[in-house]
Amino acid sequence: MTDTRMFSQQVQHAIEAADHAILLAQDAEHKLQRAITEANPEFIQSAQAALSHAKHVVLEAQEQLQTFNNEQYGQQIKQTVEQLSQAFQDIDANHEKFHTPKQIR
Repeated sequence: MTDTRMFSQQVQHAIEAADHAILLAQDAEHKLQRAITEANPEFIQSAQAALSHAKHVVLEAQEQLQTFNNEQYGQQIKQTVEQLSQAFQDIDANHEKFHTPKQIR
């Protein structure tokens, strides 16, 4: 019984980490949108760095969840993995959408 409870806690921790990664990705996307609206090169670079960090965190969360993908938690994990995949795609789209020019005049 203790092993099951410990496993359940590990799964819950992985899901919480995934939820955090999704929120981090959303925050980074919003930060980039604000930076683009303000047309501030420093803010844009900072937002792009935040997107890169969020992308890394999302990938880690996906890997962690995959280790728990089984029959007992399959549906809950599948849904969270899908949300992480969408967050990853959104990060990539936003990252590619706007590149800071090498020289700003």
